[in-house]
Amino acid sequence: MPEIAVLDDETTLLNSLGMELSDQGYAVHLFGTAHDFSAYFKRNEPDAVLLDLRLPDADGLELLKKVKESTPKTQVIIITAHGNMESAISALKGGAFDYISKPFDLEEIGLVLKKALKQSRLVREVEHRRQRDYQSASLRDFIGQSNLVKELLNTVGKLSQVQNTTILLKGESGTGKDLLAKAIHNMSARASKQFIEINCASLPDNLLESELFGYEKGAFTDARQRKTGLVELADQGTLFLDEVAEMPLTLQAKLLRFLETRSFRRIGGGSQIKVDVMIISATNRDLDQALMHNRFRPDLYYRLNVVPLTVPPLRKRGKDILLLTDHYLTHFSKKFHKPLARLDKKASQAFLDYRWPGNIRELKNLVERLVILCSETITLADLPTSIQKITPRQTPDLNDSLARGGDLDETLSELERQLILEALNKSGGVKSEAARLLGISRFALARKMKRLFADNHDRS
Repeated sequence: MPEIAVLDDETTLLNSLGMELSDQGYAVHLFGTAHDFSAYFKRNEPDAVLLDLRLPDADGLELLKKVKESTPKTQVIIITAHGNMESAISALKGGAFDYISKPFDLEEIGLVLKKALKQSRLVREVEHRRQRDYQSASLRDFIGQSNLVKELLNTVGKLSQVQNTTILLKGESGTGKDLLAKAIHNMSARASKQFIEINCASLPDNLLESELFGYEKGAFTDARQRKTGLVELADQGTLFLDEVAEMPLTLQAKLLRFLETRSFRRIGGGSQIKVDVMIISATNRDLDQALMHNRFRPDLYYRLNVVPLTVPPLRKRGKDILLLTDHYLTHFSKKFHKPLARLDKKASQAFLDYRWPGNIRELKNLVERLVILCSETITLADLPTSIQKITPRQTPDLNDSLARGGDLDETLSELERQLILEALNKSGGVKSEAARLLGISRFALARKMKRLFADNHDRS
């Protein structure tokens, strides 16, 4: 049952609101003074507060500020007989959900309150899901003993002493950039605040801006109420922009303005909203090549590239491959209540020889399948034919390509094309299933296919 606090010095109105909201199924607490409300508020976190702007012992705007600082998810609705445009703007800037002038219909209060509680539930649900996902991540989860990994983790460790910076994670898909971003947040001074993640390739261009910055009621046809964007939800915490290179150029300009000012406007809004966030972005593209082909703004690149970190591909990490394999064999054996599975000598060597174009994500998915389908000892015959037939350095290697004078961007694109074709083959041409196999959204797959295969057509 939602808990509602009502604070107003008019006894008749207070009692009327109490009876009406109780009849609507809310747990209602009535207060005539800020002093009484403050004593209650120290021990409770109401879902919403109906707050009179003028009180006998306090200023309503000051009380609004205290409520939002203490419990940001509590929705505050201002009610007053002394309203004007200036006080309304001040209340909304201070975090009020809405502003209603007296006299008003009780039905109107009920409708606004329902919208406020819906917004509160959505914020709490998003927070709950994200907390379960990121709060346990740490550098210990980034398994590896190779020199490349040690150097990376040593650099990341230095970031724990920094209050705020902008970090760019570079590396192929599936290398663990998202895990590293969560670990960086959890070891920072912002660990107790939100880690908000958005995949810039997972949404159509027209929805990405509204997800990032939100919108005001009436901003467009379906905007029936205000939407809080992910940038705003990340205030005081960390905003993780995954696959940032897939962001359309028009939105890149707006992101640049936000990075320069740390403020933004909701779509359809007139006022600037200022937030304090640490920005971590990630990409599996070579941004230097994207700059050359006018696919990414140079000024945005320089803003994002303050602290660049390169996450190495699995094929360059040597025996880390077997460390990760053992880790996932143990994990999935426990998960599926099976005897502890292990690779035999030939299977282990095949894992070392294979180039792992899908990196850790590919290895994890394969180990899960092997634990489910195979016996306690996994042999070479149990492995996919694509791995069985691999001899050392048989598959394309970026270093080889560069040594022959190859173009890095083209080599990466070719690897992406091969992975997509293989996924489409395995899924029988079903794009949604191919996207699932690749670990990306259907929107991201469609975007990549348009770019990669259009490039092929242009060259033919």
